[in-house]
Amino acid sequence: MEWTIKQTTKKTGISADTLRYYDKEGIISPQRHDNGYRYYSEADITALKNIVVMKYARFSLAEMKSMEELFQREPNADCNEIGKRMLLGKIAQLNQAIHNYQKIVRLMEELLAMVDSADAYQCNKESIDSFISQIYDDIKCD
Repeated sequence: MEWTIKQTTKKTGISADTLRYYDKEGIISPQRHDNGYRYYSEADITALKNIVVMKYARFSLAEMKSMEELFQREPNADCNEIGKRMLLGKIAQLNQAIHNYQKIVRLMEELLAMVDSADAYQCNKESIDSFISQIYDDIKCD
């Protein structure tokens, strides 16, 4: 089965412009018929789902392209090692982001307690500013 770009947009939630961009960048390469239109196969749909997940996991376009290239290769030890290194690096980045989000949630919970009282905010403003500075320093390095 094949889908047009319009059908693929409906099926995946990815805009037509983004699909064209992914094609231009070589992240995915749908078949083109004689009329020049792109047609997406079941394998392309699967790849696009992988891309959506990778995008959500904060993979860069270059990382997505590299991962998709690895998925297309015949499995071998070299391919597995490259994929493993990439995944371990991304896991470390995501764990750091999770840690930072947890800090932000704690800050928001502390701020929530201060919504009822301007005095409480004033009393804690210095420690809040310090906590925000710490989070800022952590995330600007990401």
